[in-house]
Amino acid sequence: MLRRTPERTSQERHAALEEANRVRFARAAAKRDLKSGSLDIYDLLMDPSEELKGAKVEEMLLAMRGMGRIKVTRLLREAKISRSKTLVGLTHGQRDRLIRALGCEED
Repeated sequence: MLRRTPERTSQERHAALEEANRVRFARAAAKRDLKSGSLDIYDLLMDPSEELKGAKVEEMLLAMRGMGRIKVTRLLREAKISRSKTLVGLTHGQRDRLIRALGCEED
């Protein structure tokens, strides 16, 4: 038996689109801030905003200046973190290992 998606009103679709855009814009801004250095990766890992909680760790690391695919893959492997892990999905141990691997400490 096939399940159909629930019917949504145009208001519900509009609200969902606005929410998705808000999250998308917040993630883009965070990536720009990481690239420019105005956002510290330590702060992002320790306390991501509501919009960034579902963002992939790999995506955020790639946004940092000087971080390419090879470095990020090496860091994630060293910290024993899956490429698909989100910021909110990190365990305390994984977060600590990643912070150590990045060489950033509490300010």
